[in-house]
Amino acid sequence: MESLEERVRGAGMKLTQQRQQILKILLHHPEPISADEIFKRFEGKSAGMDLVTIYRILKKFEEADLVSRLEFGDGVARFELALESGHHHHHVICKICQRVEPLHICDLDPHIKMVEKMGYQQVTHRLDFFGVCSRCQS
Repeated sequence: MESLEERVRGAGMKLTQQRQQILKILLHHPEPISADEIFKRFEGKSAGMDLVTIYRILKKFEEADLVSRLEFGDGVARFELALESGHHHHHVICKICQRVEPLHICDLDPHIKMVEKMGYQQVTHRLDFFGVCSRCQS
């Protein structure tokens, strides 16, 4: 948590109690989480923590590369901590229960280099897998 707090300050943001609380939720949540899910964790606990505030904080975190915004085609934006700058991973999503699991693989560097040779800069990519998880197969 300390290095995250340093990254917040390094991005020129004050480390408010609200930002600390959101960081803590993201740090301890095993899967990408939506702003609505974050809000539900605050209900009745913190005055001044409304959904608009959560979205604003997440937007600031995204701009500072502290979180990654993920969309899996269901209209819900989810967020997860970007623990290492420049590091990313992919996901597998259950088509039935929407469970999201990380895949810590990415062998797309040759393809990225090919796209850069075509003249593109700041190349990024997304690769998500969809299937039916073992729990939903029963």
